[in-house]
Amino acid sequence: MSVNDLWKGLSKAEIAEKRAKNAPRWVRRWREGAGRDAKQAKQFYKEAQKAQADLDDATHKLQPRATRIRRDSITVATLLDRHLAAKADRAPATLAADAYHASVVRMQFGERVVTTLEPTEIEIWSQRSGSAKEPRKKQLEILRAAIKRGIRDKLVDSDPTDGIVVSLGHHEVEHWSSAELMAVLTAAPSDFDRALLGVLGLMGLRSGEARSLLVGDLVAGQLTVKNAGSGTDTTKTRASRRTLPVPETVRPWLAAVIGDRPKSAEIFASPRRAGRAVAKTYPSQALTRAVAQANVGRAEPIKRITVHGLRHTFAAITLSEAGGDILSVSRAMGHAKPSITLDKYGHLAPAGLAPLMAKLDALVGASAS
Repeated sequence: MSVNDLWKGLSKAEIAEKRAKNAPRWVRRWREGAGRDAKQAKQFYKEAQKAQADLDDATHKLQPRATRIRRDSITVATLLDRHLAAKADRAPATLAADAYHASVVRMQFGERVVTTLEPTEIEIWSQRSGSAKEPRKKQLEILRAAIKRGIRDKLVDSDPTDGIVVSLGHHEVEHWSSAELMAVLTAAPSDFDRALLGVLGLMGLRSGEARSLLVGDLVAGQLTVKNAGSGTDTTKTRASRRTLPVPETVRPWLAAVIGDRPKSAEIFASPRRAGRAVAKTYPSQALTRAVAQANVGRAEPIKRITVHGLRHTFAAITLSEAGGDILSVSRAMGHAKPSITLDKYGHLAPAGLAPLMAKLDALVGASAS
């Protein structure tokens, strides 16, 4: 039995014409019986998934050519569909972004059988002009992730994107020092604003995560992040669901805001809308008030950064001032993988091997004595 792509080798114009006519794309051929004299049969399909399902049946029945046939007919679009379906539990905003980047890949390579892709053509596409580096990087990453999934599922043998990189270059993200952050937090006009800005700058939460916190999320000095605040009841990624120790500095601010309210109440409840959290714009307004107050009589004014800049400030302080390690900071920030933290903030980590070797000397010296 075999499954073949009837559109293979056609030009884009010819494929568009076939699609407009709603013509079948896939044909499955098999013999009804054994031996060369057995009658040949065939069936046409408009959907690759149906043809693939029949082929999977043959694989389970140990048809001899099934594995090779499957690999010769897997398209990029099929792998993208499988990858997006496997990530369906992500936050809506993340799903929308993934779907967009996948659609760009689909336009370029969707109809292509994966085994026909060449690394050079992918590299040329990834370096194309007229598109910003960030989206090009995201699109290459989602193509690579879909192919890697295909390799893991034994649908594809090799990854033609291996070694291809879209370099973003180093972009310094605006952030404050610990002294500047504390000056702003201290100057905040209310415990409410101070606590909100504190969990952003001293705990690294995203704005939506902070606004979605409930009183019941704070237990025994630990704060559990469960919601991204984007119209869903989950976080941005699985890694974003995390439990963080609350710094001693922040604890009294949170206690003052929470009072004796029930566990189901929002920590940062809206003063105008009962039973609702503060609006998306509130953290920015609170930050503006605090910065303005901190700069009163200050010889060198503190530069206003964005609300998301407070998250960057947390990364900068923990890495460059507190000497934290990338893995711990990555977990605290809820990044999907440490490489994201390393790409964005690796330059802020303690430089050089001297501190590491000094710690090693101290450890070995203590053991020797």
